[in-house]
Amino acid sequence: MSQKKKRLLTIAGIILLLLLTVLVCYFLFTRKDNNNLEYDDNATAGILPGIDIDERRKQLQDMLDKSKIAFSINTSPVFLNGTSKGNLLIENPGNNAKLLKVSILIDDTEEEIYASKYLKPGTYIENVKLDKVLKKGTYNATAYFSAYDETSGEYIGQTGAQITINVQN
Repeated sequence: MSQKKKRLLTIAGIILLLLLTVLVCYFLFTRKDNNNLEYDDNATAGILPGIDIDERRKQLQDMLDKSKIAFSINTSPVFLNGTSKGNLLIENPGNNAKLLKVSILIDDTEEEIYASKYLKPGTYIENVKLDKVLKKGTYNATAYFSAYDETSGEYIGQTGAQITINVQN
């Protein structure tokens, strides 16, 4: 190998080594280290004295139950024709502890094709006739479940589920 090629390889190696050193230093000094957290020395691990653990668990479970909305629906209901009943299979499970109202809207048009009245926990609707007549076809829709407090009737929140409605004739 010629002297010129050796010199070029040495210079290239030194430049590569310098770049590598700069990159390593950059990552070492700019990295955020969560090990520098300062914990309060006055904190004691555990639950406050005098607190009943079972009662605390019950309170936390009640808070969780109030914040979630449980429901069940057939995601691919079938209707013989636009005026017949179909198998929506809407359920408000008994452990839900809230009233539900269901509203189904066609995704493309936002047209409401079904609206239920209040469903108590532990009740279901098996077959329903839609409020709007649909022509033969497949429709992408969203079933919105609005939740209300069982006692006061106060609105809690809403969730939804995508469904595909099939009208056969």
